[in-house]
Amino acid sequence: MSEKNKILFIAPYKKMADMVVEVAKQFNIDVKVETALMEDAVKLAKKAEKDGVEIIISRGATSAAIKKECSLPIVEIYENNLEILRAIQEALKYGKNLALIWYNEIPYKEDFLYTLLQVDVRFYKYETRDEIENLVNMAIKEKADVIIGGAYTVHFAEKLGKKGVIIGCDRESILWTLRQAQSIVNIKKEEEIKRKRIETIIQNVHDGIIAVDQKGVITTFNPMAEAIMKLKASDVIGKHAKDVIPNTKLYEVFEGEDQFDQLQDVGSAIISTNRVKMKIKDEIVGAVATFQDVTKIQQLEQKIRQKLYSKGHVAHYKFDDIVGKSPALMSAKNIAKKFAQTDETILILGESGTGKEMFAQSIHNESLRRNCPFVAVNCAELSESLFESELFGYEEGAFTGAKRGGKEGLFLLAHEGTIFLDEISELPLPLQTAILRVIQEKTIRPVGSDKMIPVDVRIIAASNKNLKKMVEEGRFRQDLFYRLNVLTIRIPSLKERKSDIPELIKSISMEYNHNLHFTDETLDMLINYDWPGNVRELLNIMKRLMVLYGNSTIKRENLLDAMPEVFGFYNDNQANSSLALEGTLAEIIRNSIEKALKITKGNQSQAAKMLGVSRTFLWRKLRQM
Repeated sequence: MSEKNKILFIAPYKKMADMVVEVAKQFNIDVKVETALMEDAVKLAKKAEKDGVEIIISRGATSAAIKKECSLPIVEIYENNLEILRAIQEALKYGKNLALIWYNEIPYKEDFLYTLLQVDVRFYKYETRDEIENLVNMAIKEKADVIIGGAYTVHFAEKLGKKGVIIGCDRESILWTLRQAQSIVNIKKEEEIKRKRIETIIQNVHDGIIAVDQKGVITTFNPMAEAIMKLKASDVIGKHAKDVIPNTKLYEVFEGEDQFDQLQDVGSAIISTNRVKMKIKDEIVGAVATFQDVTKIQQLEQKIRQKLYSKGHVAHYKFDDIVGKSPALMSAKNIAKKFAQTDETILILGESGTGKEMFAQSIHNESLRRNCPFVAVNCAELSESLFESELFGYEEGAFTGAKRGGKEGLFLLAHEGTIFLDEISELPLPLQTAILRVIQEKTIRPVGSDKMIPVDVRIIAASNKNLKKMVEEGRFRQDLFYRLNVLTIRIPSLKERKSDIPELIKSISMEYNHNLHFTDETLDMLINYDWPGNVRELLNIMKRLMVLYGNSTIKRENLLDAMPEVFGFYNDNQANSSLALEGTLAEIIRNSIEKALKITKGNQSQAAKMLGVSRTFLWRKLRQM
C-alpha cells in the first residue's frame, strides 16, 4: 500500500472483492482489498490500524463488529436499493415466502411489496451477529422458503439447509464508496497539515503562548514562553497555572472580559500580554495568553516595519489582468480608467475578495504616475504606536531604539507615486485625523521633527464597510469621508457578475497550469451559488478541486464531496414515495426512471439522486430503454 492513499476495503465475498479491484484499477484509486467476515474482518482491521491504514470500508454486521474493536473511521458500502429488488427477484426462483434480513431499514413497506411482486416478504433488522442467527432461525420457523441478506446471513442460512440469496453491490456503488473514502483521507491529510502548521507557528513565533483548559490546567507552553518565564514546558504542562506561573492572571478572563496590552511582572521579566477566552458555540473551553518581554518589543517593531516594506513598491496588475466582461465589471473598469487620468483621491468600495487592490494597482499603472512607486498599506495591521513612525518616518533619536539617521515613512517612499490605504475603515479616530491632515496639507511631519515635508502622493483608499453609516454612528470622521469620497468606484460582488464565472475558472486553471473542466450541471451549481467570499472564495474552491482531482472533469458529486459545506443545499431530495412501482423488475426500473424524470422535469442528475443510483447507471439504463 502506497503512502498516498491508505484505504482498506473489506469485502464480504470474493465476487465483490474482485469488482473492487477492477473498479479501483480503472479509476486509479489506491486501495487494499481483502475478503473477510466478522471476527476475521476485525483481525484484519486491527492489523491495518497498526500498519497505518487511515480508513476502512465494509458493510453490515461486519462493519458493526469492526467499529466496536477498531478506532479507525468506517465507511459503509453505498447501498443501492435496486440491488435489494434484484435479490428479491432472484429469490423468487426458489420460493414465494421470502425473509429479508438486513442491517438497515428497508425503504419499502411490506404491504407495498405484496402488491408489487405478489410475494410474501418478511423483514428483519439486526445489529449484531447473534441477532442474525436468531432471526434466521425465526424466519425458518415462520416457513420462509428463501433467506435474503448479507454474506454472513446467507452463509448461516445455508448451514441450516435453507436456500440463501446475497444482496449484491454494483460497480457504481463501489466507485461512489471508494471516492467517499478517498475524499475523507484527503480531508484528514489537510486537517493534519493545518494542525502541523498551527503547531509550527506556536513553536516558532516570537510571542510567548500559554493555553489552559476550562479548569485552568496548562495545555500549551511554547519555547518563547519557556525563554521568558525561565520554565520548562515539561515541568508545567498538565499542572494548574496558579501553581507554576508567578502572579498569573490568566484565570481572570473566565469571569470577566478579555484583556489586551496588559503589563505584568512575572518575576523573571516584565511582559506585555493579551489574555482571551477560547469559546466553542458560546461555551468557554479555555483561555490563551500571548505575551512579549517588554525589552524585546522594539526589536519586534523593527521586524514589523521590515514586513511592511517587503510588500514592495511596484504595481503588478493592469486592467487587462482583471478577468471578466460582465456589464457590472466593465462599468467599474471604465470608470476606473477615467479616474486614473486625474490626480484626485479615489475611494474604492466593495466586499472582501472582490479585488480592490487589483483595481488600485491598475489605476496606478494607467496613470501618469505609472513609473513611480506604488506603496500598499493595510491600515488594519498598523497599531497606533507604529502608525505615525511607519507612515511619516522619524528623526534620529526620536525614541529609544530609533534607527541611526532616522527613517523615511511610507508616504515619502510613495513620493510622486501612489499610496494605497486598504481597509481605511479600521483606522481609529485619532489616526483618521492624521490622514486627513496629509490629504489637506499635502505635507507630513516625521516623528521627532519640527519640519513639515511636502509630499506629492496620489491617495487611493479602499473599504469593505459602509463608511457613510460609520460616519452616522460616529466611528468615522465626516470630514475625512468627504475628502475621500471625491471619485468613488464600487467593485461588483461575484454574485452580481456571475456571467464572468466560466472565464474566471479558465483563467485560474491556466494560472496554476491545470486543465480543470466542469460539466454543464456543475457549472450551473457554481453559477447559482451566491459567493459570499467573492473571487477569493472561488479561487480557494478551485485550488481545492485542483488538489483533489487534478485535471479531471468535475462532476456534481465531486463538488458535493469536496465542498459539502458550500454545496450541501443540493442534497435535498423529493420523497421516494412519489415513485409508484408495479410490474416485473425491468418494468419497475423503467417506470421508476420515467416517473423520476417527469418529476424532475428531465433533470437526469436529480432523477438519479431521487432513485438512489448514480447518474452513470441512469444514463446506461436510458440507453437500454
